[in-house]
Amino acid sequence: MSNGSREIIVDGINTIEVLNILKEEIKDETSIQSIVDKAKQIIERSIDPNGDPPSTPSDGLLYGLIQSGKTSIITIATAIAVDNGFQCVIVLTSDIDLLYNQTLERLRKALRGVNVLGKNDFRDIARFTRHVRNPPFVVVCSKNGNKLNSLLNSFQSTSAINLATLVIDDEADQASLNTNENRNINNLSRINNTINGLRNYFPLNTYLQVTATPQSLFLQRPDGRYRPAYTVLSEPGKGYIGGDIFFGENSQYIIQVPLNEINSLVTTNQPTNNDRIPDGLRRALLTFFVGATSKLLDKPTENYAFLCHVSLNNRDHQYILNMIDRYKEELIRVLNYNSKSSYDNLIDLLKSAYTNLSSTDPNLHPFDTILGKFKFYLRGTSIKLINATSNEEINLDSAYNIFVGGNKLGRGVTIRNLLVSYYGRNPQRPNADTVLQHARMYGYRSNNLGVTRIFLPQRLENHFRLIHEMENSLRNLIIRHPMGHFEGLYISNPLQATRKNVLDPNSIGLYVAGSYCNPIYPLRTKEIIKNTQWLDETLKAFEDDEAYYNTDIDFVISLIKKCDHDPEQGADLWNKKNIIIALEKIKDIFGNSAYLKVRRGRNLNAPRNETQGFLSGGEANDVPKDLPTIFMYRLNRRYSEDIEVWWPLIRFQEGNYVFAFSFR
Repeated sequence: MSNGSREIIVDGINTIEVLNILKEEIKDETSIQSIVDKAKQIIERSIDPNGDPPSTPSDGLLYGLIQSGKTSIITIATAIAVDNGFQCVIVLTSDIDLLYNQTLERLRKALRGVNVLGKNDFRDIARFTRHVRNPPFVVVCSKNGNKLNSLLNSFQSTSAINLATLVIDDEADQASLNTNENRNINNLSRINNTINGLRNYFPLNTYLQVTATPQSLFLQRPDGRYRPAYTVLSEPGKGYIGGDIFFGENSQYIIQVPLNEINSLVTTNQPTNNDRIPDGLRRALLTFFVGATSKLLDKPTENYAFLCHVSLNNRDHQYILNMIDRYKEELIRVLNYNSKSSYDNLIDLLKSAYTNLSSTDPNLHPFDTILGKFKFYLRGTSIKLINATSNEEINLDSAYNIFVGGNKLGRGVTIRNLLVSYYGRNPQRPNADTVLQHARMYGYRSNNLGVTRIFLPQRLENHFRLIHEMENSLRNLIIRHPMGHFEGLYISNPLQATRKNVLDPNSIGLYVAGSYCNPIYPLRTKEIIKNTQWLDETLKAFEDDEAYYNTDIDFVISLIKKCDHDPEQGADLWNKKNIIIALEKIKDIFGNSAYLKVRRGRNLNAPRNETQGFLSGGEANDVPKDLPTIFMYRLNRRYSEDIEVWWPLIRFQEGNYVFAFSFR
């Protein structure tokens, strides 16, 4: 990896061309400069394409927020890479055609001076050889086992081994990791094995992972190939709305629906299907129609979107699509005044939606004006099924566009002018990274925020809020430790960080709420005397007979730094860096307060396990459990030649959380 000492050109011809195109999309100069700065950081930390192969693998992570412009950074980084001597850039992306084509089109549009090859352009070896002979070039390949194998074979057939290569793995936490990690087998999963082959083939290469949900990457073994060695943290530009807006305190953009309503839309839960549209979904649709119509009165050539995402099951998607289609027909009939009572009832519902939207958008057009335009646009409403069984694309080709589906509406999809989301994916133990990838309402949508709403059950709102807290915790940690190799994850129950099949269960450590952690045995050497003296002086004001003292986490951390464990006894949970990171996270989330309990003249003659503790005197019950506590024990000599030392015990505060980290 580069030490950053070489000069990086950021005004090369390819970079300037890409910037000219980006400036048509992103009008804010500050945002443009931030994108260039992040892309430059990536290339600075990459290998020197004109140098020798690195002694250690060159790899890193671009960590962005959902729909915050990571693709723009990838594009600029690619341009800077080729302007600085990289001969080949390989972009690995989704195997879903919709997302793959989106990435390929964006790169081809921006990189007009570079040959950008698609996933079918390397099957003809003779033609591909000509591309290899005329660098620089870019290859965009889907993360599909057959396509990746074909790409690797094509490179091997053309003897391209000496190309200085940048591999950009978009959505790197999806598909790229070894899904056999938690199984007692030695074989790597197919896609992971082929990506390894690409990384091994080019001696001079940098591997850049890109994602907004890096939980599974940070829980890889510290010595693993897919654990990033450094992180470039991208920040959203002007006009971005995300978790702070939707899931912060007193959000005005959430409307709750009963959980049993979501369950009623899952056909497998029902003895017979009920054709009647449930109240929450009806309210969501009418809210969309009112908000979209007001926007259309301002911008008649724009189109707007509604998202319904409640299940993985294709039968459920079809059931919901038919239900919405029937409701559209009913609305047309009612608006044609087939019944006064039905018409009056619909007007009341539309006025209720109008009143709700007025609380956040004072510029709504008058209700009667909206109603007239709604009657006009309603017949043209497009209702599309977006799942594995359909060939529909997420195009906004009508004034009102309603999308119903599953995974295709998740990771990586950008839905332009999305106003209302009706969300109900509800597993018992949700993975934090999966749920966050469903936040399609995030993005550069500030112009439409006033008429934006999310309809979901309280339980799922709580999940999103907890995940938002987890995300903030991790990003704050990376700001402090950008080159850190032990980033721990704060996880709120009942969430899981990620799917288990990509993690080695033997390498995952947990600090659970209310649990204890201590060294197996303290280090008793002459080198530790200075630490003992420092602790003696620092703790002399704290008496043994006092039940406990109020202190702060910063002081607790200063004590831990002076307590070393005996390396011959080993340590997994008692890793000072991990414990300090966990305490820093507690400070960020819950505040800086902590407790201290001091006891002197204690004997410890044998090792203890890392959660066993030393609370034989009943002192655990002396200290409340609502804050983190450090128990400090001053140990007597075992033998005349022994050193007197201090031995710490951490108790994490009670609550609904766990800190997860990888320790091998």
